[in-house]
Amino acid sequence: MLNILLASVKTKPLLPFVLLFLLVITALFYFLGFHTQFFSGPYGMHYMRQTDSLSFASQYYNKGYNFFSPQLYNLKNVDGKAACEFPVIYYLTALLYFVFGKQMFILKLIHLIIVYAGVYCFFRMSFLILKDLSYAMLITLFLFTSTVFNFYSFNYLPDAPALGFTLIGWYLIYNYTFENKKKHILIGFLFFTLASLIKVTYLINPLAALILASYYFFFQKKDLSFIIQAKKIIEHGITGVFIVLIWNAYMFYYNDFYNSTSFNTSALPIWSLSVENIGIIWDYINNYWYSKYFAQSSFHLLFALVLLQLVFLKKINFEIHLFTLIMFLGNLAYFLLFYAQFKDHDYYFLTFFPFILLILITGIKTVQNISKKSMLHVCIKLLFLTLVIIGINYSRSKLSDRYNVNEKISPISYLIQENLLAIKNLNIPDNSKYIVGPDYSQNGGLLLLDKMGWNIESSKDITEFTINSYKSLGAQYLLLASSENDILAVGKATGTVIFEAKGISIFKLNKPIGKK
Repeated sequence: MLNILLASVKTKPLLPFVLLFLLVITALFYFLGFHTQFFSGPYGMHYMRQTDSLSFASQYYNKGYNFFSPQLYNLKNVDGKAACEFPVIYYLTALLYFVFGKQMFILKLIHLIIVYAGVYCFFRMSFLILKDLSYAMLITLFLFTSTVFNFYSFNYLPDAPALGFTLIGWYLIYNYTFENKKKHILIGFLFFTLASLIKVTYLINPLAALILASYYFFFQKKDLSFIIQAKKIIEHGITGVFIVLIWNAYMFYYNDFYNSTSFNTSALPIWSLSVENIGIIWDYINNYWYSKYFAQSSFHLLFALVLLQLVFLKKINFEIHLFTLIMFLGNLAYFLLFYAQFKDHDYYFLTFFPFILLILITGIKTVQNISKKSMLHVCIKLLFLTLVIIGINYSRSKLSDRYNVNEKISPISYLIQENLLAIKNLNIPDNSKYIVGPDYSQNGGLLLLDKMGWNIESSKDITEFTINSYKSLGAQYLLLASSENDILAVGKATGTVIFEAKGISIFKLNKPIGKK
């Protein structure tokens, strides 16, 4: 199938390719400053979602390894139970906690390994398609001109590993189409399914393969081996989609059963918004997030390659256009279905990356079809390299800004981190329940305390009535990250001070009336 879409030759991987890739990736790791962030916990942009992910892993470790019973620290849900993405990576992280201890960096290191494995597979696939090492490496390096890609590659959010699994899946399925090895398609769709289980939006990719295979199976029957390949893709595609649907049905059931409201698990389509809100979100995308998705020069390159392919339509065969059209429609549907999320969630842009990479590959393939002149390609490669270097350097500066961002939801966590050793020396029992406030993140402060409980988002909600309400539910300790006398007075009225430091106080709550 895909060998018809993208002309290629069967080329065995060479050790120098692997070494070259590892050398370049290692250099980028240090150039982008990842080594300075290696042991850092959650921080900066989307701090709240980072702590949610870490909470899943930590609670598997704390509460037993019941895979289908994911749990958070926050007790606003029954017993803290909540489900979102398929928790396989969180479960693996918890198993590694058992071996190495509860080290937060383990989760983001797993994510980085998955992402870079996907990047390597994409590098391999690009070389097989284009039969040119320089172009393959340049297209691969293009990924690193994206601040969004770089920031979330070494982070706690699940979107980047879902992208990594997707790239691995495409490489294996591509290999199946010209090597015809059953293990390639089986493992390829396994990675597609994992990606879609982790982030359902990546279902676009197996669906695109399924639709394309169905078209050729029903309308373009050729030789027997071709039909068998299409049939296998259809079978594995349907199986993968079915598994994803089962997990999502379980997720909805689980959240409903435990009254979980921790995550938004529904689409927020453009047609559900007012014209005014559509315009506001578009303004965020176009004027704020645009420069974080890619460097501007990278967008110029993409636009140029799209225009080139439109001008030289005859240089690209029908199959490539058909596949590109399917991917385009899938990504357009995704954009419209989740339009509202693009206002505050830049990582939603990562779902577009497989399509963007397809544009790059087909664009360079078009250039190769237009002319074989070596001098022309040398000039194009030099231009491409210049744009990539500019883009990567641009992304590094943007990453620095992100690492230093001070969000309103994370100050309480910084205070807890500064005093964590002293807090642990209080020897508060593991099963004790905390109230933390003001803490906008549902699991941020609780994660660092490694205690279950409740968060109070706003200072104005820290009242005796609120504290007593949580106390009746089992709260035993109150942590206040404030120096305001009115707020501290609430703590003193409901409990006894057992710890004080700059900006943070912990109270042992009085027992409810009638209880011993």
